[in-house]
Amino acid sequence: MKLKLTTRDTERLRTTLSLISHVRKRIVLRFTPTKLSIISVEENNVTEEPQIWCKLNMASLFDSIEIQSVKTDTISLELSIDSFLQALKNYEKANSHDLHIRLQKRDIPEGETSKQKNSRLVSLVFVYSSSNESSNSVSNIFRIPAKVLKHGHSSDTLDEPVIEGIDLIMRLPNEFAALYKRLEKFKKSSQNEMVKIKASAENGGFLGFVLEEEDKYKVTISWNRNLQVQASHYDAIQSTSEYSETNGRQDPGQDQAETNSAAAKTCRVLVRLRDWNMASKIVANCENITLLLANHHACVLHCYLDDSEEIEIMYYINALKS
Repeated sequence: MKLKLTTRDTERLRTTLSLISHVRKRIVLRFTPTKLSIISVEENNVTEEPQIWCKLNMASLFDSIEIQSVKTDTISLELSIDSFLQALKNYEKANSHDLHIRLQKRDIPEGETSKQKNSRLVSLVFVYSSSNESSNSVSNIFRIPAKVLKHGHSSDTLDEPVIEGIDLIMRLPNEFAALYKRLEKFKKSSQNEMVKIKASAENGGFLGFVLEEEDKYKVTISWNRNLQVQASHYDAIQSTSEYSETNGRQDPGQDQAETNSAAAKTCRVLVRLRDWNMASKIVANCENITLLLANHHACVLHCYLDDSEEIEIMYYINALKS
């Protein structure tokens, strides 16, 4: 097994990690020669907790790529996201040229059990040079403890969710992040734990968040500007990049038919307020934000980090039973 990477620019990788680091402390990195997937899931509760899938173009991140594995050209690692972020920040502060990242077998101290010696414990090693006060070159080495996920491991074989029956697709403006601040203020002043997302294409598009407590209050916080909305024209979606490719082949008449169909749809998805609010950092810092809704089933936030559309972030939330 071999993983060797070289890069001179870590900004977009660091930014992607920083947008999801508050959700969970450990992530899965799935390397292939063409794609890096950064996966954040609750392994023991995949269906009820939000999932985050970030997909990055390897060629846009690294200048040289060497990946070899016994069965496939895929290497999956589980490690601390904070440690990964710190290694990237240290490199950027050093103002070095090349950052070399490689996989290295971790030394197991004598006296450890045979099971520990045969485990898949490794280190992800970061190597770069910097200059000291005397202008001498100093080699810096930063090791992150990691675990190689065996072929067949639950996290290694984890597939990106497929949402059946998407009912509405809404494009959200960058200013939409301001609405999260209103929801956060409401959360701090009440004991409300759930929010109902209500959306339709009526009157230029409606997106509201209904918070209520029986016999006490019912409040709707909504976006007051027009939204671009259309009905989904197929039954399942795994990535909005599929949506974009299909949407590009539609003719104007079909677009209008989709919009008219969407106007008759009203979607409602009940989720935990904290799950929805955890996406605020992603929405506030990304471009081309799309919300996909499956009535009473799920919602998905699909974002691109920037206009290059080389880094894709998907945030999945399954609906609660009402």
